[in-house]
Amino acid sequence: MTASITVLHVDDDSQFAEMATRFLERENDRFDVLTATDADEGLETLRERTVDCVVSDHDMPGRNGIEFLEDLREEYTELPFILYTGKGSEEIASKAVSAGVTDYLQKEPGTEQYTLLANRIENAVERFRSRRDARTHRRRLETLVDNLPGIVYRCRNDPGWPMEYVAGDCEEITGYTPERLESESLAWGEDVIHPDDREAVWTEIEDALAADESFELTYRIRTAAGERRWVTERGCAVGSGGSDGSDAPRLEGVITDVTESRRRERRFEAIFDNTYQFTGLLEPDGTVIEANETALEFAGVDRESVVGDPLWETPWFERSEGGPAIAREAVETARKGELYRNRATVHGADGDALIDFSVRPVRDETGEVTLLIPEGRDITEFVEQKRRSRRNERRFEAIFDDPNLLVGLLDVDGTLREVNRTALRYVDADREAVIGEPFPETPWWGDDRREDVERWIQRAADGDYVGYTVEHDTDEGEPSVVEGTFRPVTDESDAVTAIVVSGSDVTERARRERELKRQNERLDEFASFVSHDLKNPISTVRGRLHLALETDEMEHVDQAVDAIERVDDLRVDLASTLRTGEIVDERTAVRVSEAAEGVRSVVDPPNAVSITVADDPVVDADPDAFQRLLENLVGNSIEHGGSDVDVRIGALEEGLYYEDDGPGIDPDHRERVFTPGFSTKESGEGIGMGMASVRQIVLAHGWEISIADAEELSGVRFEIRTGGGS
Repeated sequence: MTASITVLHVDDDSQFAEMATRFLERENDRFDVLTATDADEGLETLRERTVDCVVSDHDMPGRNGIEFLEDLREEYTELPFILYTGKGSEEIASKAVSAGVTDYLQKEPGTEQYTLLANRIENAVERFRSRRDARTHRRRLETLVDNLPGIVYRCRNDPGWPMEYVAGDCEEITGYTPERLESESLAWGEDVIHPDDREAVWTEIEDALAADESFELTYRIRTAAGERRWVTERGCAVGSGGSDGSDAPRLEGVITDVTESRRRERRFEAIFDNTYQFTGLLEPDGTVIEANETALEFAGVDRESVVGDPLWETPWFERSEGGPAIAREAVETARKGELYRNRATVHGADGDALIDFSVRPVRDETGEVTLLIPEGRDITEFVEQKRRSRRNERRFEAIFDDPNLLVGLLDVDGTLREVNRTALRYVDADREAVIGEPFPETPWWGDDRREDVERWIQRAADGDYVGYTVEHDTDEGEPSVVEGTFRPVTDESDAVTAIVVSGSDVTERARRERELKRQNERLDEFASFVSHDLKNPISTVRGRLHLALETDEMEHVDQAVDAIERVDDLRVDLASTLRTGEIVDERTAVRVSEAAEGVRSVVDPPNAVSITVADDPVVDADPDAFQRLLENLVGNSIEHGGSDVDVRIGALEEGLYYEDDGPGIDPDHRERVFTPGFSTKESGEGIGMGMASVRQIVLAHGWEISIADAEELSGVRFEIRTGGGS
């Protein structure tokens, strides 16, 4: 036995009772000891709590222990009662036995007495529970036997089990008359017992006889008509000697037809072992008799730990909030003959679960409630699904009424069932004109999109989540862009029942994305151009430092410093551009002659190129960007015309021109000169970024640039139109 034992200790000495409680619970961890200080309090406790054993002192105020026992026996006839007294005598012991005491023990000094008392309590409770279980089993068995038709028999104990005497419902059960069963022509073991069960029946009966025990077994028979039935046989050996004069042992017993009962048992077993339902059996007072594997596994307990306990003290209910009260109410309702049904939260090994809980009364033929059947079905997921469904409904309603979303509801075949006002306004359509129509044929889609929409609907009907982006032509010429989804709606079995189509106008976002892409492309080009523009001053620094090392002339160091300062200017320009996203920063009036002087500082060797500025034009420009523009033009002239090339810069009516006396640019190449990566050098040494950088700076200022033949020199001429006077 592993079930807990509740002990009521009645003693007017509260200190002694407290000490005894501690020692008893230490001796046996199954004990739960309650205390009372007199008989009245003890009886009150018995009415409120389920107690397995009472331990009582004798000498107490009011009623003594014997009187307490006599009162107790009027209501609790078999409850174990141990008289544990410090004043022992034969007279007290005799009265206690007469009153129905279970055991008698005298208090002794020392702690050994508590070990003895604990053993006496445990033994008394075990005997009481064993008698109670046996009595219950016997009562049920007698009730079952008394209400079943049967055959009374006497036979010889050999494999054929020839019958010597048969009476009762022989013909109703077997189809054979008693006379036929008693005849030599028919043997019960060979002709009636099913062939597949004969060996097992013989073995089980012989094992019981060898152990000098009675036997009870269930097996199949074949009737005279060939029908198969189930019977239960109960019997025992009754000695030897029969009408035939042999000494073979005789068996006597009863055979009952349990075919229908067997069918009911199998149906009950199917229900009881239902893996989706908690099922059990209770006494009318709520004591657990049985629980199925589903319920046991849910709580993480074994059968022995719950059988014998009240339902409200089992792990399912005791550990859940409000559980004991619900279990008590359910038992009280069912024991009155009424079905109890409600939702309850029960505790499991992996947490709590919400169950559809019921307790059903079972009545006997007199109408008395003899059993209770508690059942529970886990509805946690079902309830959560309903909550999710309701949440989804509310979300759908919110989405459907969103003025920024185009929303429609389709059947699985693509028929439009509902659409919101936002979507109708988007295409200026009437609701009546589109409801019930195939969705691909509605005004939201053109003929060129019909196949796409049909494919998206089919994918959603198959359970896929489909995203789409489409463009619609507008009167303004700029297309509007709609982005959305085809989303399947499923039921509890995951079958698609509908399709929700949603979309939102993302035209402005698409425009911003295109602008951002263009800006990023310009910045990428700018980074390439800056890398190119850094080449000249870095080359100057490197060359001048080498010359300084070779000649010890500080002039070269000064030139290197000027070039480094130019690199720093480019660094600042780059940082500003990356920070603002603009290639051209704040503009100011730039005198071309001053910008040309800055260019000379990065030409190596300095002043090798002749730069003439006529009319000294002034432009409204970003100073650093404009100087990079001139550096690239001068660098291009040196690259193609040599370091002694002549350059002339002058004013135009709306801008300025730049000329050199280099080889010029073939008219066939002029359209490609400003393309990144294009170079006119046959050697392939040029990287083609300088003139692209010039064009980028010109465009960033909002200017225009073109190429022509030089008018005053012999090379190429660039004309930059700034849109204003110089």
